Amino acid sequence: MTDRSDDISSINELLALYTNRLDRNDHHGWAELFTSDGRFEVYGRAFEGTEGLVGMSEAAPSGLHLSGAPVIHLEGDHASVEQSFLFVDQVTRESRIGFYDDQLVRTPNGWRFAVRRSTFLTPHGASDRP
Repeated sequence: MTDRSDDISSINELLALYTNRLDRNDHHGWAELFTSDGRFEVYGRAFEGTEGLVGMSEAAPSGLHLSGAPVIHLEGDHASVEQSFLFVDQVTRESRIGFYDDQLVRTPNGWRFAVRRSTFLTPHGASDRP
């Protein structure tokens, strides 16, 4: 059995690696943060498995992801996370704001995303699209 503080620390590291790898265009390293059948839901679409995740990451605009402090709920080998974000496009400097809702699982390689859902905050409220 692991210590709760160790799990919280490991999950925080996973969340930091997520933004770091995206911002450095480490597409394969970013996809490795998901389970092999992991899913990222964004722009009203779902990208699944390593191949789908890498393809989405390679096609996405480059920029800087800043994230707020996460709210982490642990339940054994599963966790849910709520976290806000700000994305600034590298080229246009346009920004997008929103939040992530995550389902994580403990694997032999540490905590991984089973599902990460991105919701954007627009002038009309929460939306699948910015």
